[in-house]
Amino acid sequence: MTSTLLALRANIENYSNEMIGFIASGYFLGFAIGTFRSGPLINRIGHIRAFSAFSAVAAASVLLVLITSNAWAWVGLRAVMGAAAAGLFVVVESWLNNRATNNSRGILLSLYIMIGYVASAFGQQTIKFGDPGSYELFLLVGVVLTLSLVPVALTRATHPDPVEKPFLNIRKLYTVSPTAFGACFVAGLITSSWWGLGPVYAREVGLNIEQISGFMTAGLVGGMLLQIPIGRLSDRFDRRFILLAVTIGLTGPALMLVLGDLLAGWTLIATVALFFGLSSTLYPLSIAYANDYLDPGDIVAATGGFVLVYGIGAVLGPLASSYSMRIIGPSGMFMFIILTAGLLVLMILSRMRIRQWAPVVEKEPYVPAAETPRAVGDLDPRAEVDDGYDQGPDILNTLEVKKGEEKPFAFWLGRWGESADDDGKTKESETLVQGAAEDATDESAENTTSKG
Repeated sequence: MTSTLLALRANIENYSNEMIGFIASGYFLGFAIGTFRSGPLINRIGHIRAFSAFSAVAAASVLLVLITSNAWAWVGLRAVMGAAAAGLFVVVESWLNNRATNNSRGILLSLYIMIGYVASAFGQQTIKFGDPGSYELFLLVGVVLTLSLVPVALTRATHPDPVEKPFLNIRKLYTVSPTAFGACFVAGLITSSWWGLGPVYAREVGLNIEQISGFMTAGLVGGMLLQIPIGRLSDRFDRRFILLAVTIGLTGPALMLVLGDLLAGWTLIATVALFFGLSSTLYPLSIAYANDYLDPGDIVAATGGFVLVYGIGAVLGPLASSYSMRIIGPSGMFMFIILTAGLLVLMILSRMRIRQWAPVVEKEPYVPAAETPRAVGDLDPRAEVDDGYDQGPDILNTLEVKKGEEKPFAFWLGRWGESADDDGKTKESETLVQGAAEDATDESAENTTSKG
């Protein structure tokens, strides 16, 4: 929600497209930094405190936009929010991984990504319920980020195991698979351009706020629907051929969007859904292809390296797209995307002549990815993990009633009375109190007998 909202607000404030590109790049720069630097903080203060701090910082960075209209201050605030958002994702994903088992990691990852897509689409729809030029939507973002603290603060769980810092060797990463390396970089260029300047493009081709909301949502729906079919095809055929087909395929709707002011209604929506749906598979396809040549023990570190490569492309994408838009107009963003896709096509074709593809029996299965790649690769079911990784977090001990003590008083949803723990162990507490009372009675009887 914030990405679209801030792009529209910057356009209303008459910021140049280059400055809007800097604001978008600031977010992805902060995200890349936070991805690799939030781990030590989480390990030092724990997952719950770290999540609370990151959420508070993210909320503050959004609300401070209402206080200042300085463009460079917005760049800094977006970088801060990007770092905080990365920290939030590291907390959530490492916690999920800690609770997963060998049998559940695949379905857990799929559900997690599905929830992310649905939440992102819902966030785009909220844009039409307010005015980006006012303050209500920014306050809503702050409220939602603040409310995210509630389930984390009230959990009975403590924190999972420390977050491991992956070892990054970019040169080795490129050696393993130049094709995957290049595809990750191009995926970063395209995706960040879309998130940073897609709303500006839509506004400049004449869409109103409600139409822009549908425009951005359509892309997310396309990404959610095309992940699995394309992934299954890549499991059966040469992944580079599928990657090549996807890259060539996305240039078709991109060419149509160059003429975006001539498209209308459902034609525009379907074109956008196809474009971003294909674009969003570039990153998971490249990761799956690289994993075909990696040992399971190297997957986590390689995933971290590819996230960094993606992040570099994501920082450069909005800057290049905004410059292209200044020269050509709103269609310049898609002209830039077509150019980068063409270069990736040439790279894939050259690599297909050099290296033979991995046979189907040696392939690792395709795994879907979020619309913005995350940091933690341990949740990937293809990764090799330690034997004790799925022991789960510790659970806070509930209060037990000691002998001679009264049961604590609680008030819960208008129903007052005796408290129970989160698992509803009221009967257990009653048994403890009853036992304490019986012990007290027996002790009193013994004292009376001794006195007699």
